[in-house]
Amino acid sequence: MPDPKPSISYISVTVLNTLIKHKLEEEDDLRGLAVKGEISNWKRYRSGVFFDLKDEKGSVISCILWSDNYLYLPFEPKDGDEVIAYGNVTVYVPRGRYSLQVAMIYPFGQGAALLALEALKKKLAAEGLFDESRKRPIPRFPDAIGLIVGKDSAAEADLIRNITRRWPLTDIYLFPAQVQGKDAPKSILTALETAETYPLDTLIIARGGGSSEDLSAFNDEKLVRAVAACPIPTISAVGHEIDTTLIDYVSDLRVSTPTGAAEAATPDQEEIRRQLLDLEERLENANETYMSNLRQQVEHLAKRPFFTNPASLYENAIKETKNLEERLTLAEQHRLLLAQKQLEGYAARLKSVNPDNVIKRGYSVTLDESGKPITSVKQAHKGQRLNTKLKDGIIVSTIEEGKN
Repeated sequence: MPDPKPSISYISVTVLNTLIKHKLEEEDDLRGLAVKGEISNWKRYRSGVFFDLKDEKGSVISCILWSDNYLYLPFEPKDGDEVIAYGNVTVYVPRGRYSLQVAMIYPFGQGAALLALEALKKKLAAEGLFDESRKRPIPRFPDAIGLIVGKDSAAEADLIRNITRRWPLTDIYLFPAQVQGKDAPKSILTALETAETYPLDTLIIARGGGSSEDLSAFNDEKLVRAVAACPIPTISAVGHEIDTTLIDYVSDLRVSTPTGAAEAATPDQEEIRRQLLDLEERLENANETYMSNLRQQVEHLAKRPFFTNPASLYENAIKETKNLEERLTLAEQHRLLLAQKQLEGYAARLKSVNPDNVIKRGYSVTLDESGKPITSVKQAHKGQRLNTKLKDGIIVSTIEEGKN
């Protein structure tokens, strides 16, 4: 019998396509591409747009533009348009087909300018000029607002009308500038430098919508850096919602219209009035509640005995004083009685040791001439006169002899 065939290591087509996908998508040279070509087979679906890019030599690459990115296109592409598509190479694993996943499309005529703009944007971002941490809050109640706008433009009229309507207490300073054309960056920069010398709380830079070329002045590097360094909180209101310029990134706040800028820069006086009326009502209610509580406290205090019978405040004190007085009298009497009994005891004891009382019981006491008692034979001597005291008198005698 022949030997069995040796085992062979293999992978599936899916695994192979997946490996190719990972290799291509991780390759730096195939990411962030700017591909020039002519659009063909432009087909839009709910999920996105599928189309081809082809060049003059007939080479073709399939492309996919998802709906989220389609919303930000600066124009509506169509078959036959020569464009620059920005994106990354990707692979559709089930079919093993590679394609360009597109993030943005620009008309080819604007390609060089857009590439330069993208490079400047990355440069400024790397320096931190777009960081949210450096954004300042817009003052809520401004005393003075500066406007850098085209002279007698619709943006100027819109801003003045809405600022005056919303917050007439603020002063408006106009700094007219050329907002379109080759001299526009210098004109706007001059207006900005002038505005910085005024006591402004907020500075608005505004103009209406337009093409990318019309708005290019607001991408000027020197102007963008000046706006970033401006000491006054700035609001950018250039173009419409879909338009974005570099000063939008460095301003403290970006809005889509001049009306939006006026609303962002000022409080609404009607809203403030409603808030004040609400606060007034709440204050009145709080005051009424406070006064009601005070009245209840006064009524409660008025029912106390002192207010219904003021004499009660000292009647109890009088009663307590009398009670203490009685207790003090009784204590004094008791103390005197004890002292009296003690004295009587002392008197009885003294009476019991009184020599006169001893004599009255039949005893006598012998005294010398000075009246001192003779208590020992040693105190007597021959010839000494003595007085012997008896219960009924005194006997006077003279010592002839003393014996132990």
